[in-house]
Parts: sequence; C-alpha cells; structure tokens
Amino acid sequence: MKNYIEEYVQINGISQYMLHYPKTDSKDVVLMLHGGPGAPNSYIGYYLEPHFDFCNVVYYDQRGAGKTQIKSKMPLEEHTWENTIEDLRQTVAYLKEKYQTDRIILCGHSFGSMLGTKFVEKYPEDAFAFINYGVVTNAEEQEKIFYKSLKQNVLNSGSKKDIKKFNTVHSNFPMVDKEAFTKGVNVMSALQMKHGYYKNEYMPILRKSPLMSFKDMMQFPKGAPYNSKLIGEVQYRFDLTGMTEYGVPTFYILGRQDDWTSSTLAAQYFETINAPKKGLYWIEEAGHFVDTDQPEAFCGAVKEILEQL
Repeated sequence: MKNYIEEYVQINGISQYMLHYPKTDSKDVVLMLHGGPGAPNSYIGYYLEPHFDFCNVVYYDQRGAGKTQIKSKMPLEEHTWENTIEDLRQTVAYLKEKYQTDRIILCGHSFGSMLGTKFVEKYPEDAFAFINYGVVTNAEEQEKIFYKSLKQNVLNSGSKKDIKKFNTVHSNFPMVDKEAFTKGVNVMSALQMKHGYYKNEYMPILRKSPLMSFKDMMQFPKGAPYNSKLIGEVQYRFDLTGMTEYGVPTFYILGRQDDWTSSTLAAQYFETINAPKKGLYWIEEAGHFVDTDQPEAFCGAVKEILEQL
C-alpha cells in the first residue's frame, strides 16, 4: 500500500504536481521548496519518509520543473519570479484548506531558500515558520567560494574532460554578465554532482525513486537549462545581507561541508537577523544536500524545530 498521495492542483493558471506524505495525528505541514530552479525534490521524498514520521510533508514541483512541467508544458514567458512567488502563495492557501491548519512550515533548499525568504518577506502572515538548508544569502560571495573549491576538486580528479569543461567558465566568475553567470552556474552545478561532497550518492537515490518514470528521467536534466532565464534574473547578484528583520520564526540547518552555498557565510548572515524565534543547526559530514547526506540528522533537526513551535 502506498504511503503517499499524488495530485495535480490548479495553481495560478496551470496544473501543478503535489506529493503528500500525510500523518493523521499531526497538524504540522512541512512544505518542501526545492532548489535549482528546476530540480524537484519530490523524487527523494521516499528516502526521507522513514525519518519524517512526526508531521505531514508536502512536496510540489515548481513551474518549469519535474512533473509540473511534464503536465503543463508552460511557456517560458510565463516562468517569472513573480509567478513563482504567487504559485507559492496559492499553494500555501490550498494546503491550509486541505489540512485544516494554519501550521504551514516552509522548508526551502538552495533556490527554495531564496523563494521562501522573499515569500516570508512579502507574506509573513501566510507562513507559520521558515526552515532553510543549503542557504543562498549573498550569491556573489558564495559563488566565489564555490568556484575556488570546485576548481580544486576538479583539478585533483585529474579528469581532462572535466578540467576542460570547467575551463569554459569565465575566469572572473561570478563578476560577469547575466548570460555568462547563468552558463557558469549550469556548468559548475553539473560538475559539482561528480566532484562535490556527498555522504550518499544523490543521483542513485533519484533513480531509485518510485516516482521516477522514463518521462521524469528525460525531464530532470532539462530543469536547469529550462530555468536559465530565472537563474539569470533572480540568482544573479542575489543578496539578503540587507534583510535582517523576519516576521516568522526562522531556522537554518547547515551542512558543515557545504561549499556550494557556503554554510560559513550563511551562518555569519544568520547571526545578523532578528526573528520571533531563531535557531541554527549544524549537521556534520553533510554538504549542500544535507537531507540526503544525513537524512536522520536532518529530519531530527526539523522535529526539534517543530517541538519549539
């Protein structure tokens, strides 16, 4: 018997995919905001579910990503930052009605941390709390660290093919124009999957997903290129350092080895913010993908956060 529910919901004019792992004895709904943009984490829900036994967990594939894009085939001109935020607003409203609760906790990863942060800035009354991991704070500074670290990893690998590929990234990255920045992000993200820090193999976890059909396998690698316009518009020069006031309880879960979105810089920024409640959790032997690197520790941190709320 399946322990999850799949559905397509009309959100902001298009049919969007949602995956639910319901718990009938909980009013807490943790809404996972995936990264990329274009890299849905609904496929890894099965991997985390054994440790997420204390709350309802919902994944949704953002517009332009995963099963939402397969179903809706959304035109590129509709894939805007404004629409993405509005999608989230309507999704939160839908979940409040579906679960008959106001306890919607946003849990953003990477690009999802950017989306969640801007959402709670604009609609603080709509979220009960906000959890971040793989956090983007100052894209320019974090990308500098990422560039330097990945370059060394690729050189150490001795792979002539990957060294050549890395050398296509502008040497002044990220101090380049939007087009070069977007190209560099896509190249480095692909190389990071081979040469970054992972406690477990991320791609095998994806491939083993019960939700991963042939169509999904074909769509998944298209996510980053398809979302290149959004990457260029939003991630280029993204900087939260001037935003220090949060209207909702805010928590960070950081992988000690995350140099993709530098956890060191994220922790420094976290110390500057004011929120009704705040807390920072370090996960050892974990990189950018804290959830799959250390699923038990990650879910344990989420559980501890919910107990505080």
